[in-house]
Amino acid sequence: MDAFLQSQIPFILTLQQLAALKAPMALFSFFGSEEFFLILFPLIYLGIDAGLGARLALVLLSSASLNWMLKLAFHLPRPYWFDARVQALAAEGSYGLPSGHAQNATGVWFFLAGAIKKQWAWVAALVVIALISFSRLYLGVHFPVDVIGGWLVGGLFLAAFFWLEPKATQWLNKIGLGGQVVAATGVAALVIVIGLVVRGFVASSPDPVSWASFAAGARALDGLFTGAGSIFGVGVGLAMTNRWAKFNAGGPLGKRATRFVIGLIGVLIFWAGLKAIFPQEPEAVALFFRFVRYTLATWWVVFLAPWLFLKVNLAESRS
Repeated sequence: MDAFLQSQIPFILTLQQLAALKAPMALFSFFGSEEFFLILFPLIYLGIDAGLGARLALVLLSSASLNWMLKLAFHLPRPYWFDARVQALAAEGSYGLPSGHAQNATGVWFFLAGAIKKQWAWVAALVVIALISFSRLYLGVHFPVDVIGGWLVGGLFLAAFFWLEPKATQWLNKIGLGGQVVAATGVAALVIVIGLVVRGFVASSPDPVSWASFAAGARALDGLFTGAGSIFGVGVGLAMTNRWAKFNAGGPLGKRATRFVIGLIGVLIFWAGLKAIFPQEPEAVALFFRFVRYTLATWWVVFLAPWLFLKVNLAESRS
């Protein structure tokens, strides 16, 4: 494996000689980051199409959780961990394969292109995915094989989502609010259990001494509980919205923009504000509060914000 990874280093070194690309590559990388999706989700859900936004969130969060598990299962290095000649133009603490940016971008942007159903949307999705993926190579945080792996996993995951979604939706519509909350709880718990099993399997496979210091936090459970908490918040939020806060994300542009801004402020309060006050240790306590924080952030967008908007006439009800 070392020889295979080493064979990809010259390509990355060649890219990094193009110094003028540093700023645009950092920007393109942002479009595949958690922070960007924290903006995109409330924008679509609260200001464009709630159904589309909810499905987008499930695609992204499920894909991100799968990516965390696969990274840990493969536990392979990033280029700048592996070869000191590679510049670390971005810092990452998780393992490399598959690229989360490439995987999530493939799932999210192809999903949106499929929803729009226009040729230009597919072209735009391809361009965005390519730029995000290329940026990760340039920044020295991924090997080409990581990116290709991300594309493959993202595409397969999206195909599985499209196959499973109608069946799951039909079943969820039959079981009512209580059953839907139980289902959300079960999915979140399953994500955590599978993640813990994966970590248990790799516990006996230590990282090579040559780059182990870079991977000191790569087996931490933060990403696992982020995904589980977010999925739980969306699941419970959707169940409650269908009962008490069915709303139309359309309407005048001013109301759409207001809903988005208020929604984003709420996300920042739960995501960043609670992070500042919640305990960061010991690990078990910190993980519990991380789960709570991401649950509240997504639950706010999916249910509480729409419920408030209906009360103050910032949104119309949907039958």
